[in-house]
Amino acid sequence: MTFGKKPAVASGMYSFSEVLDDACGKLMDRQIKYSIRRLADMEERLSDLERELDEFLFQKDREF
Repeated sequence: MTFGKKPAVASGMYSFSEVLDDACGKLMDRQIKYSIRRLADMEERLSDLERELDEFLFQKDREF
């Protein structure tokens, strides 16, 4: 036994459940951010497609 050193068990250690909950929470946050970014990208692409369709239909109407 060595004197003057702290025991091997440190106070403030987290349980496996706490670490797992924290990791899952962080992963869920990242997934949510990714999903929101993807939805924004898809919304932008949909707007572009709608604009292209409007232009196409406008051109078609002018031909008749």
